[in-house]
Amino acid sequence: MYRAMDHIQRVAGSRWKDIYIATGETGWPSDGGSDYGAAKAGTANAKTFHEKGICALLAWDVDVFFFEAFDEPWKPDSIGDNGNAANEKHWGMYTADRKAKYQVKC
Repeated sequence: MYRAMDHIQRVAGSRWKDIYIATGETGWPSDGGSDYGAAKAGTANAKTFHEKGICALLAWDVDVFFFEAFDEPWKPDSIGDNGNAANEKHWGMYTADRKAKYQVKC
């Protein structure tokens, strides 16, 4: 996203703040899910993603739809893009019982 924002700023010049930008959906699994190369599920990685990704987007005044607020352990398993069993049970910033997994304020 940094590269995209940098490109927009270079192309639009001083008018870049007039361009409305939003993310359709973003998030990071604290457990489960499909790993993608070096991107691995885990609470430490979710925290880093939040601090360096989400907070940066918010600082740029980009609207963010975060997937998701709370874990949903009742969701059924599915098959990930890599053909392995995956799930969307642990993508929340908070556990299902509403406890923060990491500092969510930027």
